[in-house]
Amino acid sequence: MKKYTIYAMTTIGLAIFAAILFATGPIVAAQTTKSLPGSGSALEIAPPVLVLKADPGQTVSAQINLRNISLVPQVVTGQVDDFGASGEQGLPKVNIDNTTPGPYSIINWIAPPAQLTLNSKQIKTLPITIHVPANASPGGYYGVIRFTATAPELKGTGVALTPSLGALIFIRVNGDAKENLTVASYTATVPGTSKSSWLFEQTPINFDVRLQNNGNVFEQPAGVISINDMFGKKVADVNVNQPPGFVLPHSIRKFSQVLNEGQLGNKWLFGKYTATLKLTYGAKNQTLTQVLTFWVIPWRLILVIIVVLIGVIIALIFGIKRYNRYVVNKSHSYRRRR
Repeated sequence: MKKYTIYAMTTIGLAIFAAILFATGPIVAAQTTKSLPGSGSALEIAPPVLVLKADPGQTVSAQINLRNISLVPQVVTGQVDDFGASGEQGLPKVNIDNTTPGPYSIINWIAPPAQLTLNSKQIKTLPITIHVPANASPGGYYGVIRFTATAPELKGTGVALTPSLGALIFIRVNGDAKENLTVASYTATVPGTSKSSWLFEQTPINFDVRLQNNGNVFEQPAGVISINDMFGKKVADVNVNQPPGFVLPHSIRKFSQVLNEGQLGNKWLFGKYTATLKLTYGAKNQTLTQVLTFWVIPWRLILVIIVVLIGVIIALIFGIKRYNRYVVNKSHSYRRRR
């Protein structure tokens, strides 16, 4: 049973985390289990993300609200785990066994919540206490408190797969932390592809920004891409990393944003354009700036128009020649008759 429970928690839990990872809005995540008819379990959790600050040696308190949205009571068990970045899309990699805590782990700073039973539709506020070690270095630390729920009548029967959901906890330890965010790449691409280009036929156009965090603090960069035409006139602004997500230390995260009619309105692009990226991040509002140039030319449409024009010109020339021959022939015929 343990093998299948871990598999279910990993598969379904990652799907939940993928939906809420690095988001800071008031999102409520919910997940239901598959079990015996009438005995499904479901939880809601809020907030899904906690962002805190503390000094070395300080104890920080927070709260998590759990709600049983199923029709039967649920036995809820909590566990503190590590997680890290998996790839560049902001997806998490949850460390369930916790055998090798990472350098930014908080699993030893938080005591797992005690097991509790939630009745149907009951909401329970759980206090979370974080003990920051006195020797904790300045920087960012993070982890996840995961909760699993099982209907009491199913406990120990081995017939239910138990999913989990959790709240991500980010805590910054105050002090002289290392903040170092760089632009790994900044490209324009056609939506649906990953190949960069400088020539586009039309909008929409994707702007992919890959940011590398070389520091020891999780960062939430935010800013805009300003689009200007060849005369320096601004035609649109594209927001970057909205709503704001995190870039974890020693990782690269890609943010993709699209330029479309939502920013352009009724404007039609043609010619050369510059896209100026400007981001701010960190406690001191450091800035990152890069510029790329691209062209918008509907060359296929232009090629069709040119082909049509050439065809019209050829037809006119051919028509004029035929008309001239007709006039000449008619003139000769008239002279012979005379």
